[in-house]
Amino acid sequence: MHTTMRGMGISFRNATYALLLAGAAAMLGCGSDPPPPPDLTPPAAAAAITARWSQEQMNHFKVTFHSDDLVECGVKNDLWKLVEVTDKNGNAWSTRYQLTDRGNKIVTAISLKETGRGHEILLKGPYRIEVNGITDGAQPNTKNVAFRWDIDWDKAPDDLKACIPRFELSGNSVALFQLDGMEWKFLNYLNPEELPPPPDGAPAAAPTVGSPLGH
Repeated sequence: MHTTMRGMGISFRNATYALLLAGAAAMLGCGSDPPPPPDLTPPAAAAAITARWSQEQMNHFKVTFHSDDLVECGVKNDLWKLVEVTDKNGNAWSTRYQLTDRGNKIVTAISLKETGRGHEILLKGPYRIEVNGITDGAQPNTKNVAFRWDIDWDKAPDDLKACIPRFELSGNSVALFQLDGMEWKFLNYLNPEELPPPPDGAPAAAPTVGSPLGH
């Protein structure tokens, strides 16, 4: 009788121990499943892009516009000046407008035309951003983030406001994000020809206005 009860007690303890082991294994098994990747939300995408801009990275957007008084205004405000272009022997063969030290503080580069048409300026901000849409990228674990940028006029330096028209300082672009572990990282910008065609019946993506350069 005692032997039987003792055996039953041992069996009960073994069964309980086995159940505990099975439960622990099940819990470990559930815990080993990787969590799903986080969603890339418009605020998160905008924050990642503006973080790069704040470090003077990926913040150079080129705008092209017409203005009859831009050249004279910039010279008068000491933003750029006319300089001679010389060959290796020092002979002058052309002239062009070059940024002064003061001008270099507000824009990255210029290509100004005496005709007043087709001026090109490479901006450096400060910008505002509005994310318009997020879609799956062409490769796995990538996202395309369509956004509109424009100069933050309230924070722009007075020298920028003095000569460059506000209504020309905006554009649309698409940023490529890639999932790195559990974090979405902003890689670069997409050219319009790199964008996938929209699904049947869907509106086409907004054209890129102002060419972004990843410096």
